[in-house]
Amino acid sequence: MNPSILHFSRSGSIIKMLFFLGVAASAFAVAGLMHGERESPPESVRAPGIELPAPAPRRDPLASFKISLLVVAGGVSLFHAGGHGWRAVTREVAARTEGGRLHLHSSYGAEASPLPVEAIAEAIFDRADRLPGDASGSVKLGARLRHGLYLRYRAGGATRELRLIDNDIDGGADQLRRFAAHLDTWRQSRRTGPVG
Repeated sequence: MNPSILHFSRSGSIIKMLFFLGVAASAFAVAGLMHGERESPPESVRAPGIELPAPAPRRDPLASFKISLLVVAGGVSLFHAGGHGWRAVTREVAARTEGGRLHLHSSYGAEASPLPVEAIAEAIFDRADRLPGDASGSVKLGARLRHGLYLRYRAGGATRELRLIDNDIDGGADQLRRFAAHLDTWRQSRRTGPVG
């Protein structure tokens, strides 16, 4: 595989798409059950010759809020499922180095893409739970099993951070390690002199 380019992983994108579809289905199902329970009329208790009214149901005063929250969570999950599904279908480029610049996929939300090599202050490849940045304070589920590339760069007068994780990338940790080594060599060579 070319060490100067990272493609999104088709299998990783499909797994994440299915996960988010499951979350959306669960959220919508629970919201539907809560709505049905809220709208159902109380049932009367029948005994031979006697019909007693059912005890008044204890309605949740926050049911409307909870249902709305579940619908929003389901919608957000569908959005993420669509994004990962699109990545699986198109197998787009996640990152590449070209012409003295680092080009990043728009889903990473980089402030300035492409980034000139001089803007990259730090590039670290390591286990995900040992990487610096926002997610390093709390070890997330599975972070010890994942590897990532942490990038710190300057854009718009501020320093920003970005993480690329191995299960998003075709070739996994090995390809991410090769890309990190290539990026480091590329940065060093650009500092020492022009590269054709």
